[in-house]
Amino acid sequence: QPQQKDYNDLCSLPDLNEKTLLENLRNRFKQEKIYTYVGSILIVINPFKFLPIYNPKYVKMYDNHQLGKLEPHIYAVADVAYHAMLQQRKNQCIVISGESGSGKTQSTNFLIHHLTA
Repeated sequence: QPQQKDYNDLCSLPDLNEKTLLENLRNRFKQEKIYTYVGSILIVINPFKFLPIYNPKYVKMYDNHQLGKLEPHIYAVADVAYHAMLQQRKNQCIVISGESGSGKTQSTNFLIHHLTA
């Protein structure tokens, strides 16, 4: 059967239900696309291995870009919060949640890495 189109934002799915949502996440994960948006929310599926998407090239690529203009990435979320803080002169908050072992600490490290870069 032909490869289904994957959507980097679940809000773009033509038919949104549990089956299509999970199929889209599964298809993206098989392509090592561990990040998927749901509007401004970022879903991360822990690959339990290091992927080469956390280097200076990616830091620069996601610097000062709108959410959704590039492939979903935790750097995009960090960058949007940083620029909102500068523009609005108000504190920003990023909530990271998940089961034990899901990668919350590692995601926090990636956020901090982007913010300090």
